[in-house]
Amino acid sequence: MSTALVEADYNLKYFLQLMQSVLNSSAVPEPDEPLNWGMVYDIAVNHSLGGMLYYAIQKLPESRRPKGTMMAYLKQMHQEQIVSDLNLSFETERMLGILSSKGIKCMPFKGIVTKADYPVPYLRTMCDVDILCEPSNRTAVEKIFLENGYVKESVGEKDTSYRKDDILHFEMHSYLLTEESPAYSYFSDIWQRAQLEENSNIARMSLEDVYIYMLEHLANHVKFGGAGIRMYMDVYVFLKKHAEALDREYTSKILKEILLLDFEKKTLDLCQNWFSGNEEININTKSAWFILNSCTYGRVSVTFLSDSISNFKDNSSGAKNGVTRIINKLFPTLKWMQLRFKVVDKLPVLYPFFIPVHWVDRLIIRRNVTTKNIGKYFACADSQEAKELIDMFTTLGLKKRI
Repeated sequence: MSTALVEADYNLKYFLQLMQSVLNSSAVPEPDEPLNWGMVYDIAVNHSLGGMLYYAIQKLPESRRPKGTMMAYLKQMHQEQIVSDLNLSFETERMLGILSSKGIKCMPFKGIVTKADYPVPYLRTMCDVDILCEPSNRTAVEKIFLENGYVKESVGEKDTSYRKDDILHFEMHSYLLTEESPAYSYFSDIWQRAQLEENSNIARMSLEDVYIYMLEHLANHVKFGGAGIRMYMDVYVFLKKHAEALDREYTSKILKEILLLDFEKKTLDLCQNWFSGNEEININTKSAWFILNSCTYGRVSVTFLSDSISNFKDNSSGAKNGVTRIINKLFPTLKWMQLRFKVVDKLPVLYPFFIPVHWVDRLIIRRNVTTKNIGKYFACADSQEAKELIDMFTTLGLKKRI
């Protein structure tokens, strides 16, 4: 093995050891050979773990910590994370209270719930807060957020994004999954299994549904872009805290039905190896490097390759795929336009007349159109890269989901 690979191997392993110390509230190991703190810093930042890295480093003797601006940057990330968490947590309680008082059932999920499983909750970063409401309340929810100073940022078939200031960002979901997911049917009746808090319209998922959805969400990220270290941490801390209370017979039954039982096994094996501290950390596998290189939410190149594998199974040419994607961007579906424009929702016949409005909105008003990834639009399902990605999905336990 080359000197560079040995160095990378040691630095990445030590980074994971630092993460272990936080997740397990254990002693922070001192490095037993010279570290490339730049490499440790880069992977922490790329995986939204800068604040957690700073927290761990603070427990090292001062002589073993990185010096200069790197430590200052990490300290700033840590402080910003504390402020962000305080603001998001307070605002989440406020908005949940308003929704509940208006008779709207609302269910927080994902990061805002998962962070409570961490030994130090604020160290679990969040870029937004996810809340599920019933589809029939989508318009009422929008009215409440707009009245509270939020701006509608984007619209999807299953959620709408609202933002206020720099750090207050909510994704209000009408559905947990799209119909394409094998788990759609199971989660379509989530409200029947949820429990309402006393004298409230705030609902909570069962432990079993939290776990099943966590794996479903992770699998979707892996398949459609990749998933970084933090999402695997979520699984580890959840089981560390709730394993004894979890009905594993039930979760295994459902995971088998939604084709994720193999994925669960691969995921738990990796979590045990990387985070428990009971095994020699192994990062010298293709799947490990796929995760380490995925950053927090994955890579755009994987997203387009995976989309080609899923939606262009006739192995059509990259040129045809690219043109199809561009046309889909220029002419969104009627369903999407109905969500975006209320007048189209009421009068679908106006759909063609609002296509130019959509273009003006994206190009002139929002100015959020970029050609940065245009080359990736032309990904082909029959390329060597696509075949390697299929092999990776198989390795990670997602063969039945391809």
